[in-house]
Amino acid sequence: MRRMLSIILCLSFLSCAGPRNPYSNQEITVNELKYHVGFLASDSLQGRGSGTEGNNIAAEYLEKEIQSYGLKPAGVGGTYFQPFDVVTGLEAGTTTALRVADHSFEVNKDYRPLGMAADTSAQSDVVLIGYGISAPDLKYDDYADADVNGKIVAVLRYSPDGDNPHSKFYDYAPIRRKVGLAAEKGAAGVLIVTGPVDGDDELMKLESDMARSDYGIPAASVLRQAVCEILGIQEDALKRYQETLNRTKKPESIYGNNKTFLQTEVIVNKARTQNVLGLLPGTDPKLRDEIVVIGAHFDHLGMGGANSLYIGPPAIHNGADDNASGTSAILELAQKLSKSPLKRSVLFAGFSGEEMGLLGSKYFVEHPTVDTSKIAVMFNFDMVGRLTDSNLIVHGSGTSPDFKSMMEELNRDYHFNLTLKEDGNGPSDFASFYQIDKPVLAFFTNLHSDYHRPSDDADKINYEGEREVVNYAYEAIVRVGNAEVRPAFVKVASSADRPMRGFRATLGIIPSYADNSEGLKIDGVSPGKAADMAGMKKGDLIVRFGGKVIKNVYDYTYALGEYKAGDKVEVTVIRDGKEVKLEAILQKSSRP
Repeated sequence: MRRMLSIILCLSFLSCAGPRNPYSNQEITVNELKYHVGFLASDSLQGRGSGTEGNNIAAEYLEKEIQSYGLKPAGVGGTYFQPFDVVTGLEAGTTTALRVADHSFEVNKDYRPLGMAADTSAQSDVVLIGYGISAPDLKYDDYADADVNGKIVAVLRYSPDGDNPHSKFYDYAPIRRKVGLAAEKGAAGVLIVTGPVDGDDELMKLESDMARSDYGIPAASVLRQAVCEILGIQEDALKRYQETLNRTKKPESIYGNNKTFLQTEVIVNKARTQNVLGLLPGTDPKLRDEIVVIGAHFDHLGMGGANSLYIGPPAIHNGADDNASGTSAILELAQKLSKSPLKRSVLFAGFSGEEMGLLGSKYFVEHPTVDTSKIAVMFNFDMVGRLTDSNLIVHGSGTSPDFKSMMEELNRDYHFNLTLKEDGNGPSDFASFYQIDKPVLAFFTNLHSDYHRPSDDADKINYEGEREVVNYAYEAIVRVGNAEVRPAFVKVASSADRPMRGFRATLGIIPSYADNSEGLKIDGVSPGKAADMAGMKKGDLIVRFGGKVIKNVYDYTYALGEYKAGDKVEVTVIRDGKEVKLEAILQKSSRP
């Protein structure tokens, strides 16, 4: 059945992995770039979401192409594929329940579990605790005079300023933060309700975030009618209550006396996806053991989801620039280099799971199919199809001493308006290699108004511009791949510890978004920053920050937001299975 679906989907684009490329040419050409992007960004692939059939078809397309160029399988078990699992969605389990007295509410109609809900239950009275915000710096605390210990708390969505991104409460309003705070205050469970002042009474989506951790209590989104019945009040009373909170900014609680039972069960659905890996052996007997990695992610957002910037019903996100453009770039480079191999071997890597937190590249560096000590450099291509006014960004120019001068010298023949960013960290797969101390160069033609929207289509790609970018990168690849000495690695003072809006301090770490441990794993420590001075190391797992328990990256950012530059904070990490307490003096954030 899976194979049949794959065939049916592909018939709309001639054949399963496309026909033999009719524009096949040793050189990097507009026609071939357009052909590759046209297939990968076609509606038939349904947005190439990781773990979907469209994503599998894209992987088969890459396999067919690199095999035709003569590349050797570099995946698992003599194949071109390196499989791994990704979370594709969440759903309510059969034990999920919400009852008051003799009335049972209907799941997905009256209420719905939240993604950070624990698989557990609670039974108690319910107390409406305003917006569930505790913000000492704003002199606002919904919990100040409330008794919530052992009770299920009902919490209004948003803040006294509504869903206003410019509100002083905005950083305190995330649902995950509210649920974590309720658990910290001793609540037995959480019900989230959209207040009458805030418009439509709709259940929140049950979707996964990068943490996929819970706070040990059940949590659900509920409709106003349900929460009013539970509290024993009318909806107009709820509206007056919210209006008073918004006007006075003075917390007030409503205590219900109806014993309520809440049980949540969240089923995590997973699917298999894969990286695509092909090796072109080098020609030099001494250098062929060293490897140049040329990579791009081929996944996108499927029908949208949490990372989409589109507001509307589900729609195909074709991701022509993000990242059919980068995928087409590495295919063209593979074809060209296969006709004139380098002294060093070249590993061509198509990564899946990038849009879910660099999952594919992280999986590769943690479960390598080659000896990572032999990797000399990683070249990355992500969104290289929308060159405008010759503006080209290259990340990683400071990760090896000669990269900056090399890129500037090569640009004399191309005349790009070149922006060289020294840092090897960033929101694409090159960061996974930099974090294992590899020099990186990552090509990027910048964001645009179609980014993460259904309008990122193949007809908007600047193919002439992309060809120039890929040819420019090709010259850098040849120079590095044939050099007698591999590039030296430099750890750059990083700008990647970018706090959320309004944060006043930084610790100077690179958080891991792919690790599932309970805590925050450190992927990298910026030289000279607070974490480095405190003795934190790559691989440490932060479990407490000041007085806050840290279970995930969200807890860390929420806790960090309560401090300012110059503050001392005790940080507890797990290192080699043991707790280590460290003291960090936070530094000023590079952002306002």
